[in-house]
Amino acid sequence: MNIPFDTAAIDALIVELLDRHAAEKSSPPMHFRERMLAMGSEGGRLVESVVRMARPATGLEIGTSSGFSALCALRGALAAGADLHLTTVDFDPAKAAWARSNFERAGVAGRVTILVEDGLEAARRLTGPFDYVLLDASKEQCLPILKELTGKLTPGAVVLTDNMLTHEAELREFARFVRNYPEFASALLPLGNGVELTIKLAPRVSDRIVPGDALERLRQG
Repeated sequence: MNIPFDTAAIDALIVELLDRHAAEKSSPPMHFRERMLAMGSEGGRLVESVVRMARPATGLEIGTSSGFSALCALRGALAAGADLHLTTVDFDPAKAAWARSNFERAGVAGRVTILVEDGLEAARRLTGPFDYVLLDASKEQCLPILKELTGKLTPGAVVLTDNMLTHEAELREFARFVRNYPEFASALLPLGNGVELTIKLAPRVSDRIVPGDALERLRQG
C-alpha cells in the first residue's frame, strides 16, 4: 500500500492523547463513554516496540477507544519500515467516530479499517490471517475472542492483552489458557496496566496433521 506517514502529526496526537489520559486520572469524565480507557504511556511504548520488532503486515485490535494504541502500533510500523494495515473494532459508534477523526488528523486513516461491532462477533467473522493482535476488549470476552482467533494467527504472530494486573480476577482463566496452550508461548509484562505478551509458535512437523474437529474443541474450551 505504501501510504506515507507524517511522523510529526502522529507524535503530536499521541502526546495530546497522553495528556488527556493523565487529566482523566485526576478528574474522570462524568460519562463512561467519554473516557479514553487507554493503555497509558508504558503500554503505548510497549505496543510501539513490539510492532517495531515484529514488523507485522496485518493487525487486529479489539477495543479502539480513542485510537491511541492503534496510533502507537502504526508509529512502530513507521520506525521499522513495515507496511502495516490495522483493523480495529469497537462496539461504540461514538468511540469509533472519535478514533476515525484522530486517524485522519494523524494522516493514517488509509492504513486503518474501523469496524463498529461486538468484538467477539468480529473475531468470528474476520478471516485473517493476522500477524499482530491487541486485545483490549471487555474482559469476559478476551478468552472466547482469542479462541476464535487462534487458527487465524500466522506462525510468530504476537498477541498483546491489556489489563492483566488491573483486572486480574476477570482475566485469570485467560491467563491460565495462554500460558498452558501448546501453540503459545506467553508471559506477563508488568508494565502499565499489566500486558500479556503471547506468541503463536510455528508448528512442528509432527503437529501439522490436525484432527478436523480440533478448532471446535478449542472453541468449546
